[in-house]
Amino acid sequence: MGMAASQARLLSITARMTNNENTGQAVSYSKQRLADQTQQITNEYNEALNATKLTVLTGFNGSVANYEDISYNRMTGLEMATSAKQYVVTDTKGRVLVTEALADAFIKSKGNYNMFLAQIVDPSTTKHYSQADITVQKDYSFDSDGNPIGKTEEHEKTEQQIHEAWDKYFASVGINKFMPEHDLGICFTETYAYGTDGTSVDDYSIGDGYAGFKKAQTDENGNILYEPKDLEDEFGNIITDKDGNEIQVDDLTKPIYEKDSSGNYIWEPIIYEGSSQESRDLYDYAMAITEAYLRVGTGENGVAFRKQYNIDDYKSAAYLENNNELKYYRNIFSKMQQSGFVTYTHTPAKATNDKDHYIYDETTKGTNKVVKNPLQDNYSFEAALRDGSLKLQYYSSTEKKFISTTISEDNCIQEVADERAIARAESKYNQDMADLENKDKKFDLELKKLDTEHKALETEYESVKNVVNKNVETTFKMFS
Repeated sequence: MGMAASQARLLSITARMTNNENTGQAVSYSKQRLADQTQQITNEYNEALNATKLTVLTGFNGSVANYEDISYNRMTGLEMATSAKQYVVTDTKGRVLVTEALADAFIKSKGNYNMFLAQIVDPSTTKHYSQADITVQKDYSFDSDGNPIGKTEEHEKTEQQIHEAWDKYFASVGINKFMPEHDLGICFTETYAYGTDGTSVDDYSIGDGYAGFKKAQTDENGNILYEPKDLEDEFGNIITDKDGNEIQVDDLTKPIYEKDSSGNYIWEPIIYEGSSQESRDLYDYAMAITEAYLRVGTGENGVAFRKQYNIDDYKSAAYLENNNELKYYRNIFSKMQQSGFVTYTHTPAKATNDKDHYIYDETTKGTNKVVKNPLQDNYSFEAALRDGSLKLQYYSSTEKKFISTTISEDNCIQEVADERAIARAESKYNQDMADLENKDKKFDLELKKLDTEHKALETEYESVKNVVNKNVETTFKMFS
């Protein structure tokens, strides 16, 4: 039994030694893999040291140029347009990439520049915008004889300015209309307003109206009929014919206006009838100063709404300090008209109902989802500029349009070492190397432990082996 027990013990030690050796080989292999990982981490770190980023010129501090990391907001913002150049970003289809607020304003404006401006809010003042360049509004009344009370020279100048603005528009579209400046106004009805085609519609609430003027009576040839007046000489004396009868002539300041069955004047709406950008601009400007003067806001398709319009609530063209902002939005509006536009939205319905203009962005704040929206994520924006999925254009004041440019050609953009990426890479390198070093130390301790255990097993193995050998020798002597 003693010999059998010794042999069993010997086999157990042998198995343990084999297991010890296998474990040691596995640990040694893991140490070897650590060396490979170390080389890989080192290579990645060396590559990251060459990381670059795009920066854009934001202005000068004396003679020193100031650059900031490129981003959509930085590149296309008002500050950039004021200090350097105005840029727009386009996709591969040529559509302008705009903010959701600008997209919403454009869609609601339906081509009306005044309505587009009226919906944009300056975040610093919470004021809206207007291209009206007047500083006075109609606030005078009339006495029982129809004489104005409180009318000033500024009122007269403004009314003449409005009159001339409409004359320019009419001339641009070949329309001959009689429109005394004192008869121009906003006609309000109690139950309906005129639509853009001049017909009455029922989808406007009570109090809505339209910009227009009193409709004059015309003869069968379309000539305006005027009230008669006595012919006078240069001294104001009435001139008579040879029979002594007073001579009647047309009073060109008093057209005969049409009235409805109730005796109310019929007002003719001023609707846009042009086809060129010039006539559109003239119409929008004339409408803007008319609305501002008569204290009404812009509605859809140029239809004016009866609401208070205070000049002080708007950043208007009447003040030079607003010119840069108005020019900035004018250029964007024109570009959106010419090239189309696209934006990102978190509202699923917008993306579903208008796929041509809205891209659904599923990114949710507070999650770990990677942001792909280049309007908000600077890395995505820069990557898109590099791979060509987004392109840049800048406004040329010489050519009066946006011109294509690239990140390599544009003198306001430069590529520099990305200190942020390098710092991140260095931090990651140090962390990864520290982790590998800790693992290497653990493997060394494990190998040392295995080596100690292996030596102990070898010693025990030899001891048991000697016992077995002596037992065998004793047994042979007993039976010899």
